[in-house]
Amino acid sequence: MIHIACNIDHQFIQHCAVTLVSLFINNPGQVFCVHIVAGSLPQEDQDLLTKLAAPYGHTVRFYFPPADLLKNYSIKKFGQRISMATYYRCMFPSILPETVDKVLYLDCDIVIRGDISAFWNTDLEGYGVACIEDIGSQEKERYELLHYDPADSYFNAGVLLINLRYWRETHVDRQCETYFLTYPERIRFNDQDLLNVVLHAHKKFVPLTWNMQDGFYRTGIRERVNDWKAFREELLNPVILHYTNKKPWNYDSMHPLRAEYFVYLDKTPWKGWRPSHSVKTRIKRFFKLLPYALKWRKPKYINLDKAVG
Repeated sequence: MIHIACNIDHQFIQHCAVTLVSLFINNPGQVFCVHIVAGSLPQEDQDLLTKLAAPYGHTVRFYFPPADLLKNYSIKKFGQRISMATYYRCMFPSILPETVDKVLYLDCDIVIRGDISAFWNTDLEGYGVACIEDIGSQEKERYELLHYDPADSYFNAGVLLINLRYWRETHVDRQCETYFLTYPERIRFNDQDLLNVVLHAHKKFVPLTWNMQDGFYRTGIRERVNDWKAFREELLNPVILHYTNKKPWNYDSMHPLRAEYFVYLDKTPWKGWRPSHSVKTRIKRFFKLLPYALKWRKPKYINLDKAVG
């Protein structure tokens, strides 16, 4: 049994469906139990996800923590783009069943493109989490704000293989809450900052293929890479593709692997939906992309077809 956890609200039900379908399709033979944590979720959304998993032989469980569980938290950045549900990650020890010792947390702006068993089987003995370095890990300001050694680096919290037994033994949930109450001015990236503060010395980094973030496809990444040929192969073939910035469902997304999202969307009840269906949206996309097509503006993303050698 592989345990998966997602934090969502109604606005992300479509994208959660895409993440889960991509996981199920590309991991035949595995048995998944998906734990959906939400402040609230309409019954029709619960039924949709349950019915989505059933043909593949998987189960979905829902958790609706009490409203006051997050009373000491607040969103520090991104306005309405991020909901309070993001802090449920910090509170997993008190939300998920004690019989679950390990869980793979996934954001729902993700597409799974291959077998995750090697990641799931990562040895977590002595570690709180297995994770992937964040694209912003070289920003010195993060460590100055959070007051820990940059040598420990900084991970992205959108994909986390969590050692729940360790989290319970060390009271990670309590540590996060205490830090937020004590140093709210230090927090910029919400629960991601908190988890880095608490776990920076108790994490295991794994390869980028398990969380290939948007920023790794951006123009300028080549200057940060020693072996470009090998890195390009990772960009072309990530197992977990994470749309961390502009989302593929945004009409103006230019991500080179944007189409991957729609491959799996078409295997959900939203089959055929596209952000550019309306004439108005197509016109907006045309004018948004025109300066890049005419080379009036520098490309935001590298061209994977030409980025050879």
